[in-house]
Amino acid sequence: MSTNKTLYIILISLPIAIVAIAYCIMRKPTINVLDDEVYQLEMWDLPMAKGLATTNLTCHDKGVTFNFTLSDQIPQPYAGLSVANKQSALFSLLDYEIILKVHSEENVPLIFRVNKFIKDYTQEGQWDTYLLCSKTESVTKGENTITLKTKDINETPNWWYAINKAWEKKAEKHAEKADVNELTLIFENGCPVGKEISIDIQEFKLVYDSWGFLKYMWIVILYYIALATFIFIQKIKKKNEVKYVVVPIKETEKQAAQTATQDVDIVSFIGENYPNPDFKVSDVANHFKLTENEVSDILKAYCDKSFRQYLNQIRMEEAKRLLKDSKQQISSIAFSVGYNNVQHFNRVFKEYTGVSPTVFKSEDKGCE
Repeated sequence: MSTNKTLYIILISLPIAIVAIAYCIMRKPTINVLDDEVYQLEMWDLPMAKGLATTNLTCHDKGVTFNFTLSDQIPQPYAGLSVANKQSALFSLLDYEIILKVHSEENVPLIFRVNKFIKDYTQEGQWDTYLLCSKTESVTKGENTITLKTKDINETPNWWYAINKAWEKKAEKHAEKADVNELTLIFENGCPVGKEISIDIQEFKLVYDSWGFLKYMWIVILYYIALATFIFIQKIKKKNEVKYVVVPIKETEKQAAQTATQDVDIVSFIGENYPNPDFKVSDVANHFKLTENEVSDILKAYCDKSFRQYLNQIRMEEAKRLLKDSKQQISSIAFSVGYNNVQHFNRVFKEYTGVSPTVFKSEDKGCE
């Protein structure tokens, strides 16, 4: 494999490898709230203690069932479930997405709320010193699947700002990456009161939101655009190069002074037609309206070689290049440089280089 091809493969593969490694490092594990050793789902006891609602949580094979009845005797009743970490007072929901599958017998609003910890302000045990952020989703009668990015739980009630006015800017500054002490599901305003509501939770998961990682992919896209542009420019340059083979020739001051445009044209013509196995000195002579001897004399003066020697040199140098830089078979290379007989090509090549095409190709691979 040529050095250029190896470099291109590295340039193409390296970002993919880096992205794969970065994704494995940044990706967060899925949390199955209904069946997890660290996170637990439990009822809020406070609404029961204040007479705001009667609640019951039952676990079964298909998930859990949350039954609640909001009081019709006390203003602003509510009931809820909370998700907390058994091992830590605070946990991160950054770059997570909530997937919740529920069955309901009624149309009810469901509020997702998180209590975000504010550094140097939040006081343990005082829930209103946490930044309260919520998002309301609708649960309709029947089967429901709710998908919600945790970053979209970002609505803070005005009353919170009213009692925490001095820390409003600080709260907003820390809101995006703040850890939380609780994720809650709340049923309140809009739910029927005095009537038992049954919510079957069939699936409750926190899964990695890959957008947190994919938003950086524009860097990779720009890289590949730049790489593709570079490769395209290189191909255009290569395409526009002179297609005939220019073999280094022996030049002297006298030859340089005597070199004429016709000499270059003859060399160019040979370089363009060398792949033709029937190409002869007579073809050159006829094309330029010269005698064969005149053509031979010009080549002798220009490069100190006969027509046959110069033609073989062009063919052999091109064959060496193809053996080194391409994956073509030896027979294909022989035909492409003007030999319609592979045995003859092998013989001429060995005379020119000292080794057979097969040995030359294998030696080149061994040096890579």
